[in-house]
Amino acid sequence: MSTIIVSTDRVTWTDIISPVATDIDELSQRYPHFHQLNLHDCLNPLEIPKLDHYDNHLFLVVHVPLWDAHEQLFTRTEVDIFITKGVLVTSHQGNLLPLNKMLDCLQHDENEKLRRLSRGASPFLYELLHGLIDECFPIVNKFSHRLHHIEKTIFSKNTRHLLYEIAKLRRDIITVRSILKPQIGTFHQLIEGDWPFIHDELNPYWDNLSDHLTQLSMMLDEYYEIVVGLGDTVDTLASHRIDEVVHLLTVVTVITLPVTLLSAIFGMNVALPFSQHPLMFYGLIVFSFGITAWLLWYLRRRRWL
Repeated sequence: MSTIIVSTDRVTWTDIISPVATDIDELSQRYPHFHQLNLHDCLNPLEIPKLDHYDNHLFLVVHVPLWDAHEQLFTRTEVDIFITKGVLVTSHQGNLLPLNKMLDCLQHDENEKLRRLSRGASPFLYELLHGLIDECFPIVNKFSHRLHHIEKTIFSKNTRHLLYEIAKLRRDIITVRSILKPQIGTFHQLIEGDWPFIHDELNPYWDNLSDHLTQLSMMLDEYYEIVVGLGDTVDTLASHRIDEVVHLLTVVTVITLPVTLLSAIFGMNVALPFSQHPLMFYGLIVFSFGITAWLLWYLRRRRWL
């Protein structure tokens, strides 16, 4: 846990990493007008995306997709944000690169700190949210590259590998889409709200964030439809290959059936007509090959081969 405060004459940014109860108690004492329910939400690792508004402050919950290299899947990480006049508070788990870069930059570069915080808390909030949302575009672009790779190799013989890749991509698209899509309404609330501590001239910027989320959501919807179609195509190809194998095995079984039947009959330990005849063996061989040749001719004539 750690609490870092970056302050100028106009804005104070408090960043809490992996908050615990003592951090929230200190925050409550520093800003007693923050609602206790929202302060308690900061201790919950996974709240739903929302915007709670009060007369003197806002509480915003934002979710961002995060790649888990150990589990090899996408998870969601949360940023809880309080904003009021001249004050911005963020609470998170410390695993968001854009936010960490911003914090490090403002701590070590005095000119950058003055430049970014001199315009007020709400413009700085826009910069933070813009950085978090823009971090999602490389993720979605990677989905596009993975789709192109699957499209190029879809007619290869390695169907099992393709099915595995399609299943993983489909899972990742569904996960990221479920993280981003519910937040579109939250950003619409920023546009529609009228709060004295939020600059009115920022409405086009909130609208820009909403447009970016909508764009990401539309791209993910399109990619989902494509990956479902590719999955159906691979299933069809796999089914066709299975049919070919079954067809070949059936043909082989039918062709060898006469020989198998004759060998089974004459292999029985009973007396059979002409079994002692010296030409019986050669006769059976000729008869078996003749039946096999006739079956091949018949199957070709019926276009079953």
